[in-house]
Parts: sequence; C-alpha cells; structure tokens
Amino acid sequence: MLEIINVKKATLWILKGVKSTDSSYYCRIIMLSPIKKEKLNYDFVDSLRFIAIITIVLEHTYMWPEPKFFKDVYEQSIQLFTMQVFKFGTILFYILAGFLIGDKIRTTTSLQYLKKRFDGTFKPWLFWIGVFLVLIYANLLVVYLKGSWSPMFEKPIWGFGEQIYDIIVKTSFWFILNFLGSIAILLIFRRYLYKIQLGIFFGICSLFYSVNLYYEWIYSTHTTAILGFVFYLWLGVILHKNFQQFNDWIKRRSIYTLLLASIFALVISCYESYYLINAKIQGDPYNTLRVSNIVYSLVSFLFLYRLGNPKWIKKLNPRSSTYGIHLIHFIIIMQILPQIFNPLGIGPEGKTSFELVILQYIRFFIVYFASYFIVYIINKFDKIKWIIGQ
Repeated sequence: MLEIINVKKATLWILKGVKSTDSSYYCRIIMLSPIKKEKLNYDFVDSLRFIAIITIVLEHTYMWPEPKFFKDVYEQSIQLFTMQVFKFGTILFYILAGFLIGDKIRTTTSLQYLKKRFDGTFKPWLFWIGVFLVLIYANLLVVYLKGSWSPMFEKPIWGFGEQIYDIIVKTSFWFILNFLGSIAILLIFRRYLYKIQLGIFFGICSLFYSVNLYYEWIYSTHTTAILGFVFYLWLGVILHKNFQQFNDWIKRRSIYTLLLASIFALVISCYESYYLINAKIQGDPYNTLRVSNIVYSLVSFLFLYRLGNPKWIKKLNPRSSTYGIHLIHFIIIMQILPQIFNPLGIGPEGKTSFELVILQYIRFFIVYFASYFIVYIINKFDKIKWIIGQ
C-alpha cells in the first residue's frame, strides 16, 4: 500500500481512494483543499435592532395616567412589569451602534464618519421634526380658529421655541441628538478608544446619572443625560474588537441560565422602580439609567444574542426600516392616535391595569404597522429614501 501525503501549513487534506488495475495495490491520494476560516455572522445586529425598535414603540404607546400608581398589589405588579419589561431597548440600540462604529472606525476618519452619520441620521431627523411641527401647527390652527387661545399664535416666537424644546426633550426625538453627541465624544477620545481606563471613565459618568436619580443634583431625566450613554457605545466598540472571543464565550452559556438571569434582573428593576415611586422622587422612577435597568439591559442583550437570529426577521428588512420607524412612530402617537381614540371616548381614566395593558397593545399594533407601512412605501422611491435614513 502506498500513501502520498503532502502536508502544508494552514491546509486541510481530503482523502480519496484510487484503486489501480493491480488488485493487490491500493493507493491513497490525499488532495489539497485550503482551510476556510469561519466567517463571523453579524446578522444579530439586524435582529436585535428589530427587537429594540419594537420595545421602544411598545414603551411609548402606554396610557398609564401620570402620576397614578395603583394601591392594589395585583394592579401594582401589572403596572411595574409592563413599564419595565421593555426598558432594555435604548441601551441595546447604543451597544449595537457602538458595534457598527467599531466596524467602520479603522477604515474612515472621524470627520468622514460624522459626515456619514449626518447624512444618514441627522438630515432625516430634521425632516421629520419639520413634519411634526407642521402637523402640530395645523391642529392648533384649527383650535385657534374655533376661538380657543393658543400661545403658538399669540406669542409665536415663545410658542415655537416651546414646541421645539418639547419635541427634542420630551419625545423620542431626544435620542438622535444624544446619540450623535455620544458618537462625537467617543471620537474625540479615538486615540484611547480601546483603553480600559476610558471605559471606566464613561462607566462612572453613566453611574452618576443612576445615583443622581435619588438626590436630584441635576435634572434627572435620561433624555438630557449627555454623558449617560457613551459607555454603551464604547462597550459596543469593544465588543466588535473582541467579537470572536465573545462569540465563542456566549456559545458555551446556557440559554436557560441567561433567561433566569434576565428574569431575576427584571424583578430587581421592578423593585427599584417601586422604591423610587414610594420615595416620591421628582424624576422618572422608570428612568433608563437606573442601575438595575442597566444590568437588566446588559443581561437581556446576552440572552437575546444567545437566542439566535430568526430567519423571518430578515424578510422584514430591519436594516432599512428600523430608523424610519423610530422617526415616524412618535408622530403617529401624538397626532394620529388622538384622532382615533378621543372621539370614541377611550382614555386611561377609570380603567384597571389589565385594561390599560390591552389598550397599550392595541395602540402598539396601530402605530407599529402604520410606521412600517409608511417606511416600506418610502423605500420604494430612491429619490426620497434619504428621509428615513439608515
């Protein structure tokens, strides 16, 4: 028997049997085939984006009457769970954005990257703020013409400034300015991007806002937390740099262990909100930057990543629809939903927690599918696709 073996570096040999005309002779020839390094799969970014935008829309479609808090334990539990369970979406968005920054940071300059983000993020943001303002003024004009007083027309400059402030600070549009500001801060420290000391600094900044909830040293809403979310962008960059190691590590973790950890973190987050409500703090007891919610968001990220990427999500094309849904959904909540529910006399007053949850999901389905449909139609026209960004 003759064996021909030729081993080279970084190669894989495939055995093939070749029998000669002489039945007593058998030659085993080993053919050369190069080893292919496993290609890392980044599809998880689109899958988690899809999940994150659903949590954002769900969170914004609630109708809990502020600052109402049910006294009955059963009612309290439903309210706490409903308000908390979707709170991981914002931090998830920042981690994913940081991951994508890590993917581009080595091939573009800081100015090139910021320009790309301006074209794909800021310009669509300005466009939809304009649409929002037009709809607001149209509604107020109708009310004004019917004889009701409106500061938008009696004091136009003050009224316009007030509306701009409310849109940027009190609606989902806050996210884009904070996001772009966080990117700019991260790029300022680009030279030290992969230093653990930089991560510790940004982590301390985030925890400052967590502690500030209890003491109100500064205005505590997460929508004005300028340095509150940079850490999660940085975390995404580090995740990209060490993605192979992370991928190998997470595959060895049990899905059920991560699920139990997520449930435990959810319970702790609900308890912290309950404590903050009873402490009668001035800020939001469901603030995204609570310590418990930070932990819950990070554990949820691990669980969702380990869960995998459902194939059906790809068919919805989340890469080209997520940002558009984010820009449009709050306009529908504020301008369209009242035209549906107010004439029907449907509001939060006098309803149980369970009824409010059902109402929230009805509102969610209307808002999400209306937003998705609008984005889907816009994506069909190349000349106007820029208004939904990416």
